[in-house]
Amino acid sequence: MDKKQAEKRIKNLRKEIEKHNFLYHTKDAPEISDQAYDALVRELLDLEASFPEFKKESPTQKVGGKILEGFEKVRHAVSQWSYDNIFGFDELLAWEEKIKRFIEKEGVQNEKLEYIVELKIDGLKVVLTYEEGEFVLGATRGDGEVGENITENLKMVKNIPHKVFSKEKFVAVGEAWIKKSDLFKINKERAKEGLPEYANPRNLAAGTLRQLDTSFVAKRDLQTFVYDIEFPQKRADDKLKTHEDELVFLKKHGFNVNQDFALCKSVEEIEKVYQAWVKKRDKQEFGIDGLVIKINSKKICEALGYTAKAPRFAVAYKFPAEEVTTKVLDINVQIGRTGALTPVAHLAPVLVAGSTVSRTTLHNQDEIDRLDVRVGDTVIIRKAGDIIPEVVSVLKNLRTGSEKKFSIEKFAEKHGWEIVKEKVGKDLSAAWYIKDKNNIAIKKEEIIHFVSKKGMNIVGLGDKIVEFLMDEGLVMERKDIFELEAGDLEGFEGFKEKSIQNLLNAIKDAREVELHKFIYSLGIRHVGEETAELLAKRFKTFEGFRNAKKEDLAEVDGVGEVVAESVVSWFSDKDNILQVEGLLPFLKIKILKSGGDKLSGLTFVLTGTLSNMSRDEAKKKIKDLGGKVANSVSKNTDYVVAGEDPGSKLTDAERLGVKVINENDFLRLI
Repeated sequence: MDKKQAEKRIKNLRKEIEKHNFLYHTKDAPEISDQAYDALVRELLDLEASFPEFKKESPTQKVGGKILEGFEKVRHAVSQWSYDNIFGFDELLAWEEKIKRFIEKEGVQNEKLEYIVELKIDGLKVVLTYEEGEFVLGATRGDGEVGENITENLKMVKNIPHKVFSKEKFVAVGEAWIKKSDLFKINKERAKEGLPEYANPRNLAAGTLRQLDTSFVAKRDLQTFVYDIEFPQKRADDKLKTHEDELVFLKKHGFNVNQDFALCKSVEEIEKVYQAWVKKRDKQEFGIDGLVIKINSKKICEALGYTAKAPRFAVAYKFPAEEVTTKVLDINVQIGRTGALTPVAHLAPVLVAGSTVSRTTLHNQDEIDRLDVRVGDTVIIRKAGDIIPEVVSVLKNLRTGSEKKFSIEKFAEKHGWEIVKEKVGKDLSAAWYIKDKNNIAIKKEEIIHFVSKKGMNIVGLGDKIVEFLMDEGLVMERKDIFELEAGDLEGFEGFKEKSIQNLLNAIKDAREVELHKFIYSLGIRHVGEETAELLAKRFKTFEGFRNAKKEDLAEVDGVGEVVAESVVSWFSDKDNILQVEGLLPFLKIKILKSGGDKLSGLTFVLTGTLSNMSRDEAKKKIKDLGGKVANSVSKNTDYVVAGEDPGSKLTDAERLGVKVINENDFLRLI
């Protein structure tokens, strides 16, 4: 990026960040997640570091937001700061190196360097002032110097003490928050009344404390965690030598101090605490978006002081982002086994939820048009269910005018494909399809699906090997796989005697296949793993399945008209019939064994790691006994089986009142 491009990007980023600052701090109505906001700030910081001449008047040098009308403005007795952020262990090491240099420079290297690690609560910062043992002023952070006077509202919060033992003037700082379970209840009521729902607990807490009617605040069970204390005047005999001493002082005076803080003697210990909380952050009733690391020694803290925006002696170690920003470098098209065309965005590589992402599906042209995503756009992406990356929205204010729209019809025309939309009931499909079903790309996807783990499970026949065999003309349809001989593969790079024999053995093993896996392997549209099992259980044999009438198929619980029509249509295609007839002589199709109906009518959700079996084995056991396995918790779930390190599904179960059982309970049940 040259200087002119950087200047333009910096200008656009600043406008966007200022906009979201105002929405978050002043209006309590953020349009993007904290993590997406952090990503924008991080990009701006990197650009300002590379082009320092553009650093003046930057939002990276400011704290907080403006003050709303309706509340009295109050100047803080002690300035309120925000923390600089770090996002990984390497950055933690770099931060420690930097503070060690400051410690040496300030001549306090004889002080013990230890750290207090606290949870970074995702709430509304509140500043509480006490004089002569009385709570006299409660305020929001505001811009760090001036906040809003919300004293009367804060007096409605049960765990904020109105009186303390100390007669000195001091300022206690903490986070106001509200339980996730309370957010769920309140949103449920608001939905009934046709009112907009709160996006998250932080917005609910902030919205509550900015009510002008204190009785409204009293109805909601607001909580606080207090984590800091400041004395406006220098104390003659200050016995609070460490941050840990301050936390003890706060607790002794009746403040609610979160007890999940840790004293760490090294960054390695900090990292262990961090990794532990990454796993269990979602299990708490309060939101956590990282850890705050503070030097324990107050003498070192005083020596290090502050930058224009943040303390040098503390830093926020943010959890792996589930939403980030990145740029769309290109949009391409992936061809599926049914001929469906799926647009795929190629992204500037970015770390999201702990892994690097460089591609994400855009689903179809309708979704591209809905999002108005273009090549060159800055987009927010997230991991759906912590697995699949997806585009959430486009930051249109960051456009430069060079972005290009994408049309799947023009893309197909360029590649010489005739494409059509197919009829789904009375409507047309959202997806476009290649009309020529003999297109080589479709054939490749069909065979890749056929040999996959959920299908024929031919170990060693990965995507690249399938493509190689097809490119060499050794495999052109499914049955060709079972006709491969050692001599066909000898001499090709990467195919040695042992690897050839291993592959041939895997093909031989695959000749004996369970009915549901064979049904799945055929790649019939709408027939996934679960549906294949339902069909196998109902029709028992492949002949029974292939000859089933549409009305018989539709009667199967969990199948329905669309799947029934798809199955009948697939078996009416001459090419498909020839493919199947060519395969059957090579295969022994086993009837799906049933373990009985012990779990019939029961729906299970699995979460966490099981010690006695894999998740797939547990799913199979449930299905063999007549039960169902769902991916998410709902009011229709009968049991949530919780192993070690369960995720958010456990919280969902507790919120919905679904019965939770451990692995031992599950084993007894089956």
